[in-house]
Amino acid sequence: MKYLWKGNLVDYDGIKIDINDRGYQFGDGIYEYVRVYNGKLFALKEHLDRLENSAKLIDLNLGYTRDEIKGFCEQLIKANDLDSGNVYLQITRGDGIVRNHLYPEFKDQKAVISGFTTHYYRNNERIESGVKAILYPDLRWALCNVKSLNLLPNCMAIAEAHKYGANKAILYKGEYITEERAGNVLIVKDGKVITHPDGPEILPGITKMLILQILKERKMPFEERKFTKDELLNADEVIVSDTKTECCPVIKIGDKVIGDGKRGPVTKKIDDAYKELIVKQCGKVM
Repeated sequence: MKYLWKGNLVDYDGIKIDINDRGYQFGDGIYEYVRVYNGKLFALKEHLDRLENSAKLIDLNLGYTRDEIKGFCEQLIKANDLDSGNVYLQITRGDGIVRNHLYPEFKDQKAVISGFTTHYYRNNERIESGVKAILYPDLRWALCNVKSLNLLPNCMAIAEAHKYGANKAILYKGEYITEERAGNVLIVKDGKVITHPDGPEILPGITKMLILQILKERKMPFEERKFTKDELLNADEVIVSDTKTECCPVIKIGDKVIGDGKRGPVTKKIDDAYKELIVKQCGKVM
């Protein structure tokens, strides 16, 4: 296995994390998780757009061009002979400076980039049969549209879900649903898809964005608005969308069965179209 470390491909032993790395000390950094099918990067442009936006929102100097970052991803895929799985990229604000809450000015920041690949195939059973979820309070910070390294509340949420034999943790603030701890949430009611609009309360999901494009192109009704816990629990269909599990139906939330407890027709149509999009970009679904 080869890893990306400060712009070079190295063995595991070649990674030397500085105790003064701001990512290690403050969670001062961002990341992206890009899906790979058939050895090809899927929706890379959209992921790089989001990476740049996250950096802009926290005044982080990426230190590398889009082409350089794309090249790092391609090098990792080739070096690790990756046919299906993902590339993980992480960029912190730098290291080598004694711990200080005040970070360097933008021009003086020297980003630390790292990355690796993980191999796995598409989980067709989960995508077709659905998963269970719990409701969990949204304890995250106020800039959820930054794909930040600060994921402790997300970790706590999925740990709680696993206590109840669930795969997903759907977050809420007050009476309103925000998103799933690692993805976006869409509900279907009377044939219409409803999902939380982008903004500081949620991460702008790449998979959700592609799903909305599919709905628009196929003239399937949808609406971007906040929706309540009650609307979620009484929806005809519930979907969690994320890079790894794509368009995943939620068939039970807590003790409440959603719809008839099976993947619904709208979710299936979206999944079929999403697979077509993968094939168009990458050649085949794996």
